[in-house]
Amino acid sequence: MHQISAGAFGSQCRIRFHRLQAHAWTAVTIAGLLGGFAETAVALSPAQPDPRLLSPNARSQPDLIAESRLPSVSSDSLLPGSEAPAPNLYSESYWTALADLDVTELRGVARNEMEVGFAQGMTLLTAGEHERAESAFVVLGKQLTDLNVAAASQVMLASTLLYQNKWSTLRDLASRSGPELGNRQDVAELARWGRAFSGLDPRSVSFPEKPLSLRLKTTVLGTPTIRVRINGKDYDFWVDTGSSITVLSSNVAAEANVPILTADTLTIRTFAGHAQAKPAFVSRMEIGAIVFTNSPAIVMEASLMRLKASGDGIPLGGLAVDGIIGWDTIRQLDMLMDYDRGTITIQRPESLGTRGTESQNLIWVGKPFVELRMKNGATLHFTLDTGAQSSFLNASILEKADAMTSITAAHVYGLARTGREAGRVIPSLTVTIGGKSVRLQRVIVYGPSYSGIVNCDGILGSDIAQFGRIRIDATNGIFAIDA
Repeated sequence: MHQISAGAFGSQCRIRFHRLQAHAWTAVTIAGLLGGFAETAVALSPAQPDPRLLSPNARSQPDLIAESRLPSVSSDSLLPGSEAPAPNLYSESYWTALADLDVTELRGVARNEMEVGFAQGMTLLTAGEHERAESAFVVLGKQLTDLNVAAASQVMLASTLLYQNKWSTLRDLASRSGPELGNRQDVAELARWGRAFSGLDPRSVSFPEKPLSLRLKTTVLGTPTIRVRINGKDYDFWVDTGSSITVLSSNVAAEANVPILTADTLTIRTFAGHAQAKPAFVSRMEIGAIVFTNSPAIVMEASLMRLKASGDGIPLGGLAVDGIIGWDTIRQLDMLMDYDRGTITIQRPESLGTRGTESQNLIWVGKPFVELRMKNGATLHFTLDTGAQSSFLNASILEKADAMTSITAAHVYGLARTGREAGRVIPSLTVTIGGKSVRLQRVIVYGPSYSGIVNCDGILGSDIAQFGRIRIDATNGIFAIDA
């Protein structure tokens, strides 16, 4: 049973290692790191819904090095054979730098070959060099000199394999791990995802010659939606960067003849708790003239694919969701959402040479992160989650963000749940994203929340629609407002 968190509160993200013994570190679960896909939160004011909210580290910007200078990791220098773990390997400054996603600092405070190698692997990963990062994590996950690094490498390796759809390798990950890590429950659970999808033919995508312009709609809850054709039948799917994978309602899957791969169910963590999903694949998915073949997907019961909320324009009984276009699809596109004109323009991404440079502000480390700069100079990392109908701030970094809060009567809602109260809100939060200063309104405070091995300082939700034009280009690591 593997859990993958989802949506606004499912994307909770921070952990400190608090001077644990090296072997105890291996208890950290992969589930806290990976981005999720089934839950979306909505903030509703009981008195008068805000149309923008309807539905759900004080370090400088990491100096990611250019591709020509990206590090390499030598297996010869990092495999120390059967050396016993050295004492006192834990370093507060090292793991704090990792939690802050500051790879420059991570390299700077590394004290031994293992920590240097892991810092190099993280630098490669944040620069989009997934194959080379994978190779580094494979080597580091097998060494026994530093079990903290070995366990962290296993977590990052599993996440990177999932991202690349390397299902067979993911399936066999536990058996290929070092003896100290091969029996880890989280690795074994994630291997079930590999087994479920390992028989699929490789996924492919074809683009038309010219950029494609389609209608972009938003639900009454503010969620962006586009028309998607599944095996020849048309549906309205949410565009949800907070979802790791394509999700289909069981009704849609049945109507569109989407085959379930196995009777075995996979467990995902949603806003409501845990939910069961079945692995499936979509032989043909069309977004306009863009065609995806052999897309892995999960199918959830239609009763769970429903946002239960109340407010003007929301149908009695909630809002049903046909399906979700997740990050596994979005990351293959250069996408411009023009909320003012109600259009979305999609084209094949072309390399602009921005990966691993200061121009990159969108990175993937288990989930997509956008770098935000505060007025006080602090750099924060927000999960990009267009399925969350408000932006959120983790209460653990309120002081760092230099933000003042006020009491609110808002409620947060999610799929398969009636909701919960949100006690505090930041009336206005000014941030700089990609060199542009913007003001986020009514940012809901949650937590403090700790999960995973990197910070999630907050969630950048679909209230970014207020800024008009949003560009998402994962290939080049670009997130731009008013593009």
